[in-house]
Amino acid sequence: MSTKDMSVGKPLKVLYAFAVPMIVSVLFQQFYNIADSLIAGNFISDEGNALAAVNAAYPVTVVFIAIGNGFGAGGGVVISRIFGSKNYSRAKTAIKTALINIAFFSLIFTVLGILTNKPLLSLMNSQELGETVYEQSVDYLNIYVYGLGFLFIYNVVSCIFQALGNSKTPLFLLIFSTLFNVAIDIIFVKYLNLGVKGLAWGTFIAQGIACALSLAVLLIHLTKFPKQEENSQNEQIENRKLNKALENSVFSFSTWSSIMLLSLPSVLQNSTVSIGQLFVQSLVNSFGNPNLVAGYGSAFKINYIIISVFLTISNAMATFTSQNIGAKRLDRAKEGLKGGIISMIALALFSTAIYLIFAKNLVALFTSENNAQIIEIGAEFLYILSPFYAVVCIKIIFDGFIRGAGDMAGFTVSTMTDLIIRVGLSYLFVKVFDSGFKGIWWSWPVGWVVGAAVAVIFYISKRWLKTADKLL
Repeated sequence: MSTKDMSVGKPLKVLYAFAVPMIVSVLFQQFYNIADSLIAGNFISDEGNALAAVNAAYPVTVVFIAIGNGFGAGGGVVISRIFGSKNYSRAKTAIKTALINIAFFSLIFTVLGILTNKPLLSLMNSQELGETVYEQSVDYLNIYVYGLGFLFIYNVVSCIFQALGNSKTPLFLLIFSTLFNVAIDIIFVKYLNLGVKGLAWGTFIAQGIACALSLAVLLIHLTKFPKQEENSQNEQIENRKLNKALENSVFSFSTWSSIMLLSLPSVLQNSTVSIGQLFVQSLVNSFGNPNLVAGYGSAFKINYIIISVFLTISNAMATFTSQNIGAKRLDRAKEGLKGGIISMIALALFSTAIYLIFAKNLVALFTSENNAQIIEIGAEFLYILSPFYAVVCIKIIFDGFIRGAGDMAGFTVSTMTDLIIRVGLSYLFVKVFDSGFKGIWWSWPVGWVVGAAVAVIFYISKRWLKTADKLL
């Protein structure tokens, strides 16, 4: 398997050679996520109800995606740390342990999803949007949950590839599954007239194929894993015995403990942020305006395209930091952080300009009927948020560094601060602003500013130095 030792070479060049395929991958993943909304708005003619239904269900799907990403992130940090130390036999065992772990939790969350979908939509005031929108949202989520195992395993396998410095394989698999998903969605909706259910079944099938392919590729290439390095001739016999035992081991409780030590905070942090979004969606739904839900949901997905790019660079920074700490190259980790900050700010400023100029054009892609209210609402959301992208990218890159160093407490506090402020102020500002919902939009920048300050403070405090060696 093509892997990358990120402890050698020019730090910034190595970081972005690794990150660029991940960025392309996440752009396809975002297109994968918004495809249902695009198709619903352009191929289902029901006065925007289908678009509103998919957008109303979207925050719930984000919770599940966040949980899968949390398990992947935790396992990825452990595997990349072990790989960085060149303990390849132990890395193999860690990979197998991570796969068994996510298979178990996939079953648990599938059952929970089946039991909680309808109550969640009710708590989010989805019934305020009308019976048609509500029932379509329920149908969409019920089918979506059946494929959670596919989603979780695929996300973890992608994180494993990335932890080993291989960001190209997940990209190729994702491109295939995204294009397949779009094609089958259009067939189900336009030609078979399956409506919102067709979108959900298309996603289910595409996720299943992506999961099977990615898992097969990983298991095949594990047989081509690098040979274990040995430190001296006197240690060769002892190392061979240990490595042979590790090669044959499919599960390690000590490695599982390390994975869970990082996964649980990541899952908690990711899911809590997504659950916070459920509260915001509930507030938006309470206005009882399907056009508001459609406009907000469409703009949220457009906004999340650039946020996901920032998060991807942050994940690359976490892997880069983790591998270099594993290789005892703290100087390289810091150098990569400095270069990452400069380049991310440049990207943020460019993205701000694009969104300010083309906001209405981008939102209009989601509605074939050129609904003026949907476009205006969505564009205003982007006008308010995009000038603050430079702030949020600073927060996200520092989050990646301290997470890669193993300071999950600092990472969690930084993110939770942003979340609590953003959700809390949305309920306060909705009463302050005349239009109500504009106050919700303004709560985002305030949360980003405070969250960025907290992340920088945790880095300056150097508490991450105390956690850097604990996972070795």
